[in-house]
Amino acid sequence: MSLQIFLQSHLLGTEQFLSSGDPEERAGLIAAWSQELPARFLDQEGLSPLLLGSSGGGQFLLVLPQEVEEKAQGFLKEAAEDIHLKSAGKVRLVWASTENLGTWKLIRERLDADLRKKSGFYTATPSFDPFPAPSRDTGPVSQHSVLRGDVDLFSQRLLQAESIEAHVATSVLYFRFFAGEVSRLCEGKAKLIFTGGDDFAISGNWKVLTEIAAELHRLFDRFVEENLKDAPGLEGKTMSMALTLPDGKSSLARIFARCGKDLDKAKTITRDSFSLFGTIIEWKQYPEAVQIRDLALRLIRDFQCSRGFINELLGFYPDHPPTSRKRVTRFDRPWRFHRRLAVTLDPEDKRSKSKEYLKVRAALAGEVIGKNVGQARLRSSGKLGLEWAGLMTKDKVHG
Repeated sequence: MSLQIFLQSHLLGTEQFLSSGDPEERAGLIAAWSQELPARFLDQEGLSPLLLGSSGGGQFLLVLPQEVEEKAQGFLKEAAEDIHLKSAGKVRLVWASTENLGTWKLIRERLDADLRKKSGFYTATPSFDPFPAPSRDTGPVSQHSVLRGDVDLFSQRLLQAESIEAHVATSVLYFRFFAGEVSRLCEGKAKLIFTGGDDFAISGNWKVLTEIAAELHRLFDRFVEENLKDAPGLEGKTMSMALTLPDGKSSLARIFARCGKDLDKAKTITRDSFSLFGTIIEWKQYPEAVQIRDLALRLIRDFQCSRGFINELLGFYPDHPPTSRKRVTRFDRPWRFHRRLAVTLDPEDKRSKSKEYLKVRAALAGEVIGKNVGQARLRSSGKLGLEWAGLMTKDKVHG
């Protein structure tokens, strides 16, 4: 039996490539380069497709007989030149290979070390730019929002695999989840940009995207519970997302790039996070934001309160532009906030006799500042919920 080799390949610069043109069209090219390319080599050499261990999401792993290594190197060199040309120099194909000697952990260490070196991480000036460079918008203005998601610490989950079989099984498990569930949730509702091995991107109406985000997070939690309940650690068990609205002057590519930055920022702050309308919360806070949104909407719709109270309350937050009224800088006692809210909502004291109105108003105050009887504390879920309600009450909100 001939010695086996492992060949791991990565596409570098994909974020910049996706963000500088039609993301959907370019995601199709990345999928072809990371899925169809290795399959074509196996077919060309008459090798079993089972030797393609995992593929997609800008990478692939091949298990090859040592005697075809030279042919594989030549094939990938030609492919790298073609990819460089078709991507206008934005995408690089790099790869590393090593013999099937030692434990899988040692094999992975050798592959990773070689890939890092070829990626330029060991040089003073990296030979690729992994982030989108500033550029002028060249595409049409987009009226669609973008939702992107990424599994937290997924690479560390893969590194915990004890064997090549476990590595491939984990990769395929996540890849199938995103390919299946994201596509199903988008059907007839939103436009799928791409799904990868541990991430996804879609575009569409922001209201629809919030619903898809919540449902996908619920499904991912169930996926983890069913498939990783016995796996140690939190790596790969949470997913962060970002939803970015159009600004009325950007192409879809630019919104996609902004969303990527929002997602990176959210993942830097904490795991299992959601950047929504520029506010970052943990997913466990999401129900609180929904509750605040619904309470604020009810005050407007059921009790005819002016929607201006939303901006008044948002003015309490330091990072929000102040309203025309003087910013309230101190309300450390809950009653102070309740009093200000009462004046803002009902300045002429017309609704205060309604028990249901008082109940809803008190509930909103409790959700925004918490239910600590001794100390008021503005919560990020409160800011998000109020901004959400504000968007939903505007006459026209772009998708």
